[in-house]
Amino acid sequence: MLFSFNTKTLLVSIFALVLLTSCSKEEESDYIENSLVNVNLVGTQTQLNRFNLEILEVQLKVLEDETNPNAWLSLNTINKGVHDLTNFNDNHAITLVDFEQVPADFIYNIKLVLGDRNTVVKNNVEYNIDLVSEYGNASVNVVEKQLVENKLYEFTIELDIDESIHFTSENQANLDPKTNTLMRLYNLF
Repeated sequence: MLFSFNTKTLLVSIFALVLLTSCSKEEESDYIENSLVNVNLVGTQTQLNRFNLEILEVQLKVLEDETNPNAWLSLNTINKGVHDLTNFNDNHAITLVDFEQVPADFIYNIKLVLGDRNTVVKNNVEYNIDLVSEYGNASVNVVEKQLVENKLYEFTIELDIDESIHFTSENQANLDPKTNTLMRLYNLF
């Protein structure tokens, strides 16, 4: 009886060791093939009272062919919702994507997918914002960067508030997002 217990214990231990070893190799190979990505959003200084922008999602364009359904990679956007960009500028940013693993591939563009709950307050009068963009409800920036494995890429999207909002003579506000993307690269090892 003592021998069978020790044999069972030995077999379970060997099975657990093989399982743990295979898992760690799998995790290691996934890790080597991936990069980490952070995405932040800031606004520029403005005289507006408020600029509320609804963020639905952040995406990376990983294939050149826009018609391919896999051309855009959706990222885990952690701070979805309406944000007043007049509160986020200089060193104070909204973190939209936080340490997400992505394939170490070529990135063509980065895109903010916007909702329709966008407003601006000027001289204490609130205006609903209509989006004017060739990409529909999105703001797209060219990145054109080959991601390298085991690196952290921090993208900061800066939206120029005054250049992006246009008031019409009919007291309407239109949004044509004028953004630029800054990238910082950090070595993980």
